[in-house]
Amino acid sequence: MYEHDYDDYANEEQFTEEALQDGLRQLITDGCDSLEICWENLRVQTFAEAGLMTRDCGLVIALPDGSEFQLTIVQSR
Repeated sequence: MYEHDYDDYANEEQFTEEALQDGLRQLITDGCDSLEICWENLRVQTFAEAGLMTRDCGLVIALPDGSEFQLTIVQSR
């Protein structure tokens, strides 16, 4: 399914959960006119900013209709 040679990344700087969290937040909040959801009207906060009691990194995404989603980021290797 995924064909990655992870040894190619062995000498690179460690990619962190926080870096992924910040990148995803940037991607979500930049918006895109071709998508069904109006990204400009979302509220996106990190777990820390939202006051969640967790050590995990992640984002809380609130939609204009009041629905809210949490995206947890956990490094698996």
